Amino acid sequence: MKPEERENERYAKEDFCPISREEEIMFSLLSQYTRQCRLQKKDMCILDLGCGSGRISKKMIDLGYQVVGLDFSEEAVKKALALGILAKQTNLDEGIKEPSNTFDIVWAGDIIEHVFDPIGLLKESHRVLKNGGVMFITIPSDVGLVSRIKMLFGISHQEQMYMTSGFYKHHTFFTPRLIKFMLHKANLHIEKFHKILILGKKHYHVNFLPSIFFNEMIIQAKKHEI
Repeated sequence: MKPEERENERYAKEDFCPISREEEIMFSLLSQYTRQCRLQKKDMCILDLGCGSGRISKKMIDLGYQVVGLDFSEEAVKKALALGILAKQTNLDEGIKEPSNTFDIVWAGDIIEHVFDPIGLLKESHRVLKNGGVMFITIPSDVGLVSRIKMLFGISHQEQMYMTSGFYKHHTFFTPRLIKFMLHKANLHIEKFHKILILGKKHYHVNFLPSIFFNEMIIQAKKHEI
C-alpha cells in the first residue's frame, strides 16, 4: 500500500488529531508571543504543517488567527476543509508550496519526525516565515529512560506501534542535540526550549533534568531579521 493510501484509510476511519497536553503548551506559547508582538490576532497568519483533520487549526481560527493548513492525506484535507480551514494537500518532502515571507508563525506539531528531509523542511519553514516570525515545534526525544531500558533488554521502542498499528512513521530519531543542530542549519534561533516527561496521561515540565528523563520537546524558534 502506498503511504498516501494508508493515511487516507486511517483518516477515513477515525480522527488522529487530538489537542494534547503538548499542544496546550504550544497554545500558551502562541498567546505569549502574540501579546509580545502587540499585533491583532486577525492580522497574524499561521501555517499549520501536518494539519490533519484540522482540529488544531480550527482552534486557532476560533481564537482569531488566520490559518493555512497543509497535510499529506487527501482524506484529512477533506475533513479540514469541512471545518472551514484553508487546507491544501501537500507532500512536505517536496517543499512548502507557499510564497516566501508570508507567515507570522509556522506551527509544526509532531510533524518533523515524519518527513524524510527534516532539515529541508526547517529551511522551507524559514523561507515562508516573515522576518522576525517564529516557529513552534513539538517533537519527541528518543533517548529517554524508557527507550534506553527497552534497548538494554533487546526491545526496540518501535515494537509497540508495529504490534498495535502495523507501522511506525518516524523517519528520524531525535535528541536535543540533533534538533538544535538542524535548527541552526536552517538559521532558526531557539528562544524557548521546554523538556516534557510524558507518563501515561500525565505530563511534567522537567527543564532542569538531562535528556534521559524526558521524552518530548517543545521549541519556539525565531527567524532573525535580515
